[in-house]
Amino acid sequence: MALPTEAEVKKIAERALSFATAPEVQINLNPARNGNTRFARNEVSTSGYTETFQVVVAAQYGKKKGVTLTNQVDDASLKVAVERAQELARLAPDDAETMPMLGPQKYTERKGSFDDVANLGPEYRSKVATEAIRNSKAKDLVAAGFIEHVSDADVIANNKGLFGYQRTTGVHYSLTVRTQDGSGSGWGGGTANQLALFDPSSMTARAIDLAMKTQKAVGLEPGNYTAILPAEVVADLASAMAFGFDARQADEGRSFMSKAGGGSKLGEKMFSEKVSIVTDPQHPQCPGNTWDQQGLPSRRLEWIKNGVVTNLNYSRYWAEKQKKEPTPGAVNLIMDGGTASIDEMVASTKRGLLLNRIWYVRPVDPQTALFTGLTRDGLFLIEDGKVTKPVKNFRWNETPVKMLRNIEMMGPSRRVITSEQDLNSGLFFPSLKVSDFTFSSLSDAV
Repeated sequence: MALPTEAEVKKIAERALSFATAPEVQINLNPARNGNTRFARNEVSTSGYTETFQVVVAAQYGKKKGVTLTNQVDDASLKVAVERAQELARLAPDDAETMPMLGPQKYTERKGSFDDVANLGPEYRSKVATEAIRNSKAKDLVAAGFIEHVSDADVIANNKGLFGYQRTTGVHYSLTVRTQDGSGSGWGGGTANQLALFDPSSMTARAIDLAMKTQKAVGLEPGNYTAILPAEVVADLASAMAFGFDARQADEGRSFMSKAGGGSKLGEKMFSEKVSIVTDPQHPQCPGNTWDQQGLPSRRLEWIKNGVVTNLNYSRYWAEKQKKEPTPGAVNLIMDGGTASIDEMVASTKRGLLLNRIWYVRPVDPQTALFTGLTRDGLFLIEDGKVTKPVKNFRWNETPVKMLRNIEMMGPSRRVITSEQDLNSGLFFPSLKVSDFTFSSLSDAV
């Protein structure tokens, strides 16, 4: 079944708004199709396909707000949803931070929908899963993974004249391969909006190769090491920091962007000159949403330029309070890369560690952007420019501020998924060689 067209969903939004009596009512529509296949212990465990249609109604009376949700789009259901949202709004206490709903906005077209992904079916998922299982069995390994493809549309409309429509497709894959005794483990995965940029076979091969190479890992003393970080690891840490470029937290002294004595570090050089990070919704390989969570039109926006913090995110509420212009939130994160390969980084390293993945990334201190987590699925010792042996996993304690300050080499940027960000997040980051990365204690995890 095809997704409804822009004209069809616009009519649904208009029908819903026709039942509104509150001064401000907004409708968000999300028709979606999702196909997924999960496998574990070298067997397919589940395979499914869903079609959903979510309708969110928000009503406002001044500072009072009520929200309801339904999955029915007939007139009776839409009328009930609107009336209940209005009733909840009338009963709700005032929220001092509630902003008036936006009027008409100019949204650019999102270039993130492709027929080759929209038309995928179970045959494609079966092919990916079969290859992973067959190739793992051939090496006496055990595979567990998840492959899914999605196609959806997002609509925003209100009774003040606002209307926006965008379509998105995505295909996502994550695979973990382990030895029979659990002593070796490897991971591979990725995401793309179009099939032409998606290569699950290479992801499968990487996971299998790492599972074979991580057996018989040796213990190493915790400490600070030169570390070679693949793009997935860089994205996990850098995005945890960059999505937090919030002006309010900085102004209120609650973040690493807060300046001692008041104010923010906007305009300061905090990172290596090699570091430039932007939001760019029109990026060809990693497109972002047409509007942010507030409904503001997204646009290309620099966050860091040559190591200098050039922008903070001012929400509509905080911008009004601080007499600033609101800035749209990040709908993706794109970091400029370099030209060095992982092999070149290894060859240039006297002694260090080569990572494959991190997980369980959690904040420790927001005022220093300190995070902690564990390595997994492949950690290797580098000696005299060569990878010499697998190493038992570490817990690490590090701040992405230091990571992005201590860059020695940088590889090309690419689209990645991480262990912490949603699969649909648009993250485009390079691999890095950095100095002085802190590994704080040993971990028994594989």
